[in-house]
Amino acid sequence: MNIEYLLEYVELAKHLNFTETARLLNMTQPTLSKHISSLESELKIELFDRARGNLRLTNEGNALLPYAYKVADAQNAFVRKAKALKKKPPARLVVNGLTDEEPSTEVLGFLVSLINEADTPGFLEINADHDMLPNEALLGNYADMVFDPVREGEPLDTDKIGILHLGNLPLVAIVGTSNPLAKYDELPLSALKDTEFLKCEGIYIDRSWCHIINACKESGFTPETRSHYCPNTAALLATCANLGNSTLVLGRNFVERIPTGIRPLCKAIALTDGSASVPLRLLYHKENQNPLLQYVVARIKEMPSPVMAF
Repeated sequence: MNIEYLLEYVELAKHLNFTETARLLNMTQPTLSKHISSLESELKIELFDRARGNLRLTNEGNALLPYAYKVADAQNAFVRKAKALKKKPPARLVVNGLTDEEPSTEVLGFLVSLINEADTPGFLEINADHDMLPNEALLGNYADMVFDPVREGEPLDTDKIGILHLGNLPLVAIVGTSNPLAKYDELPLSALKDTEFLKCEGIYIDRSWCHIINACKESGFTPETRSHYCPNTAALLATCANLGNSTLVLGRNFVERIPTGIRPLCKAIALTDGSASVPLRLLYHKENQNPLLQYVVARIKEMPSPVMAF
């Protein structure tokens, strides 16, 4: 349906005169008449009674008029909003980093709730970039916030970059079903001290490796490790199916991603140590003047830490 024809119907209903309405709409009377006829043909009803030279609304035309007014009002509101946005674009929050995992979904949902709470026309823009370091993303203005555990020793300008601790992601040990440890449902991390840890490289989880090592050290040992290249999640799942006597330590969320066909080949063991976790953090540029960012940071700082449970 041509919305302009609908708006012309509204104007004609006000004046009930083709010539006067055409003049007000800056068009010819034959053109207006053609448009109204076209609208009536599309609706398959007559909107105006043209009999006896006196134009008046038909019963159907009168019944539809309130709805046509709503369309006109909506169009006016749309135009006003477009002009306002041209003068002042809406705030947006660009989030970078590890944004495509299950804990990330919870974090993004949390951010959405805060933005809605702010009653602002802001929105999230998600950029799942695993390669750009937090320093580069934030100081280069590629993102307002970065969701990342941050590698130990990674350059981080803490004078300019703020860190919000959201919570801790518990770790699990995944072993092959032939491994003697597979008979346990939960263990302290120290029970793994004589096993070989697989250090998966080439995939996003290698950013958490330093936290796994630190947790082991807190439990009194430095694990024996073997580097293992995993370019993607499919390769990681294949690794779970062929662990042998090695141990894979991952976030608890990963267990749900192991498909049915692989589950008989491996066992996930909950680690009972409180330190057996990866800290999940949001990083931001302290000098960023984005009002939406400033609001979110202020709200999180008001909350008890950590603000989320995983």
